[in-house]
Amino acid sequence: MCNSPTFHPANPSGVAMARKPDLVRLPAPPPGAVVQQASASNPNAGMREGDRISHVADAYSRGEFCMNAGKDDEAIAAFQEAVKIDPTFTDAWARLAALYEKKGDNKKAIDAFRRSKKVAKG
Repeated sequence: MCNSPTFHPANPSGVAMARKPDLVRLPAPPPGAVVQQASASNPNAGMREGDRISHVADAYSRGEFCMNAGKDDEAIAAFQEAVKIDPTFTDAWARLAALYEKKGDNKKAIDAFRRSKKVAKG
């Protein structure tokens, strides 16, 4: 698996240092609250905007890291995750187009390029 490290701000010497992610306990929803579960048809269900942005950024960063490490299949999976959450993410579509083209899958490359172009036009 291709995982990029999590970094915290640079220490006084200016060097960024890897750290383990903080664990957070979320409170239980109040009694009677309707909690919408994410599904294949609605992956963003129940996700707050800040969480959605964070998930997209994490997926995109993971894709960049994997792509630069030469792990194209894992990069594709990460960029697909990013565009599934945010179908308007032009850069992720462009990365997918480049990776599909590199793998020789011209049909998917053209589709991803067209989506990138369509989203960029607005």
